[in-house]
Amino acid sequence: MSTTLEPDGTHEGLPAYHFDNRLGGPLLSHHDRWDAWARTHAGFRSTVARGFWVVTDGPAVQEALQDWRTFSNKSVTVLEPDPRFLWIPEMLDPPLHGTWRRLLGKDFSPHAVAAREKEVRQVAGEMIDRIRDDGGADVLDEFARRFPTLIFMRIMGLPEDDLPTFLHWVHELLHLSHDEDPDAARQMAAMNAVSDYFEEQIAQRRETPRDDLLSRAMTWRIDGEAINDRDLHAFCILMFQAGFDTVPISIGWALYHFATHPDLREAIVADPSLIATSVEEILRVYSFVVPARKATKDIEVGGCPVKAGEMVMLPLAVTNRDPERFTNPLEVDPHRRTTNHIAFGSGPHRCLGSHLARLELNVAVEEWHKRIPEYRLAPHQNLEQHGNMYGIKQLRLEW
Repeated sequence: MSTTLEPDGTHEGLPAYHFDNRLGGPLLSHHDRWDAWARTHAGFRSTVARGFWVVTDGPAVQEALQDWRTFSNKSVTVLEPDPRFLWIPEMLDPPLHGTWRRLLGKDFSPHAVAAREKEVRQVAGEMIDRIRDDGGADVLDEFARRFPTLIFMRIMGLPEDDLPTFLHWVHELLHLSHDEDPDAARQMAAMNAVSDYFEEQIAQRRETPRDDLLSRAMTWRIDGEAINDRDLHAFCILMFQAGFDTVPISIGWALYHFATHPDLREAIVADPSLIATSVEEILRVYSFVVPARKATKDIEVGGCPVKAGEMVMLPLAVTNRDPERFTNPLEVDPHRRTTNHIAFGSGPHRCLGSHLARLELNVAVEEWHKRIPEYRLAPHQNLEQHGNMYGIKQLRLEW
């Protein structure tokens, strides 16, 4: 499949494009593509598979994310309007979604996350120290992916010896190209292995509860009923999906940006108080999450005549890089006063883990630059994005 800016045809007066979100490509190509589409029209019809709608009007994207009654989370993948697997609580609509969020909020509230800062900082520092004297590394494999994954495993109470296995599963699920896995057999094998793993973990906690999130979830009651193993399994799968790629992608973009903008890197080293805003700006400029929703009724959004049951793609980048919302929207400005981006989503399904993600990102940038303040992109490397959420596939730095 290909991705192109040339129309394949029209759909009820709107342009139609052959748009496949699963493909990777040259670095920043996806972001450039969203910018180009947002400049030319507010929405279009994809011709991939059964087709779906893509909204490229910034305000319309945010409005749709907030309107859960019209745009349901019962499916969050445009190519799978009737999903085989349920992710809890992401694929629940209010009010049940809100019940799960309130229960999870105890572990992901600002207070709970702040209590973990010392541990998070220690883990980050130890991982950077391990590679500091090497003079260079693929920082995605050696740091950006390992650091938040280990924190997540600790929260869930999973054995830390399983970290290499988890990193392998994440690679197989999220980072394979079509050429590497043309029939998705490797991806499905990894998904089955993850499923079996969490079934075993749930069984272990049923027999011997521990002081971890999974054990606590077994004590929760919804409408007076204990949570069954099926829903616990769906919850674990979501936590796996949500916890193992978003923060690594963000760390990768941060290190890439600082490596290619030495003036900004020198500024944050000289004045670490600039890091917090710089992190928010990197989240905004390099927005990579592309949510999807299923329409519950006929409606027009971004000029698209969406029918009930059709899927709608709502890329966060078109809102966060909107020149009508931000001055010089493609610039990472550490002095920007308005950073009201929606990199963590908007509406009732806004990322529950945003407080933890922000802590991990800020700590990663702070601890890295304490230890390795000067670095650069290693030469002769092919910088590409993978296709699932527009993260960098590999990033080798030298120092």
